[in-house]
Amino acid sequence: MPPPRHTPTATAPTASAGAAFAQRQAAVNRASLPTPDIADFAGPWLGKVGGCSVDAISEAQRGNGETTRTRCTAGIVTSYWITYRNLADREAAEARYRSQAANAATLAPGAAPPTQQSTAAGRTVQYIEYAYRIPTGDRAGQVVVAIWWSDPTKPIAGVFTCYWAELASSWLPLRDLWAQAATTPGQR
Repeated sequence: MPPPRHTPTATAPTASAGAAFAQRQAAVNRASLPTPDIADFAGPWLGKVGGCSVDAISEAQRGNGETTRTRCTAGIVTSYWITYRNLADREAAEARYRSQAANAATLAPGAAPPTQQSTAAGRTVQYIEYAYRIPTGDRAGQVVVAIWWSDPTKPIAGVFTCYWAELASSWLPLRDLWAQAATTPGQR
């Protein structure tokens, strides 16, 4: 007698592992962002970060032209979601980060030159990797690396920052975090 044949049973499609958590995390974080534009811009990354809160800092402490700055964390990485008064202020910030990018490779070897990148949502963004050294305080002399990107049509931007030593002196972990939400899995 032949053994009985195993017939696979149909199962309901399931979400990928962690999808329900990421969706809930994104909803909680979205509520912390001050405007719909910055919430939409940050949307692809909001399931990967947590602890979001609007920085309670004075206008003088914010970067030039910033109107809001929301801080979130993803383990060793801090993210900022920034709104600017207008496009000119956002472009001035971009120019500052481009100038820091020019010297990034001396502080953090392997920094990529500024470029345009495409996100999974089909947005083309200005993308800049830059680095700087902490001038004073407990962490004086340590290098911070960052990825800054902006929507070229709106006064908004995102930044991922981390201490270079915490990344094991490699851009790859920071780029990976950016790419996890910026591209679809087939694009990585």
